[in-house]
Amino acid sequence: MSAMQNAKSITHLSISGMTCSGCVNSVSRALSRVAGVSDVAVDLDAGRASVTGSADPQALLAAVEKAGYEASLVSEKEAKERNDGQRGCGCG
Repeated sequence: MSAMQNAKSITHLSISGMTCSGCVNSVSRALSRVAGVSDVAVDLDAGRASVTGSADPQALLAAVEKAGYEASLVSEKEAKERNDGQRGCGCG
């Protein structure tokens, strides 16, 4: 395997339709079952998921939709901007 095939990246998804921890578990399970996924983090409050690995982003979207939720890809820039905005003003 080459270094590129071993490379892991983070794919950010926006997910709508989650209302409880059961939804988070369903989405986490669905994403974890996709080939190439090594780690999944789902944030109910933000309506987002971060998936680490080499999985095809379209396969991730299909898995979430098959589980009954709507999903779209979030750019790295947008994910960073959202994270920066959640940290507050930084004073104190």
